[in-house]
Amino acid sequence: MYPTLFHIFGFRVDTYSVIWFIALSLAIIWSIHRLEKYQLDEYESRKIMAVSFFFMLFGAKSFEYIIHWDSYVNNPSLFLDINRGGVHEFGAVSGAFLSALIMCMFSRKVSFAKLCDVASPPAMLAITVGRWGCFLNGCCIGIKSDFFMAVHFPFDKAGVFRHPVQIYYSVIAFVIVGVLLLVERKVIPLQRRQKKHYSVVAPLAVILYSFMRLAIVPVRNYRPFMWIMTHQLTYRGILFELPFMFVWLAYSLIKLKTLSQDK
Repeated sequence: MYPTLFHIFGFRVDTYSVIWFIALSLAIIWSIHRLEKYQLDEYESRKIMAVSFFFMLFGAKSFEYIIHWDSYVNNPSLFLDINRGGVHEFGAVSGAFLSALIMCMFSRKVSFAKLCDVASPPAMLAITVGRWGCFLNGCCIGIKSDFFMAVHFPFDKAGVFRHPVQIYYSVIAFVIVGVLLLVERKVIPLQRRQKKHYSVVAPLAVILYSFMRLAIVPVRNYRPFMWIMTHQLTYRGILFELPFMFVWLAYSLIKLKTLSQDK
């Protein structure tokens, strides 16, 4: 593992932060380039995306504090250590989603459904790239295993191998990006024929992302306190949102099918 990329003026630049910064930057750039495809006002959309980015970081770090609350309470000085801990994926998604929703409610130029469709593939790309930062940092590790893909982490004893769940996340997220782009190619021509947008890409992305998280949790290694907090906050949240996503997706598909038949 390579948790430290380099040192400059006594400050440690960690690989985790650099790779996630690259991942998020790629997602933002790609999202901006996708605005025209969904015929969204670029200025207004960029403004909403900028605010959502701030709340994404806020949500990601807030969940980090909540999950590791015992460590921060025992040593409050850790709050000031910017190299301490990481970011939480579910907190990032929640922060960006809620802030974008609120801003779109007050915007006459940007549709929340369209903006979600714009950002969904780039968000999965960010996970694809960013999870390699987790792998090189040696965090988000899997349970011990003799599976053929299991890897040895330097902090473990010799002969101990673990599931590389970070790589599992990355590969599955990359596949999801491909699925979303294929679906998008099918539905965009139908969506452009009508004034109201029926979102398919966004709810499908959330459903596939949720199943990815639920599928990997059995091989994810958690400390007892972290398992309780993560299970309660993340997986209850996923199970709560899934029915709404299925309803959203089904409604959009029915509308698009009706449009196709009327063509």
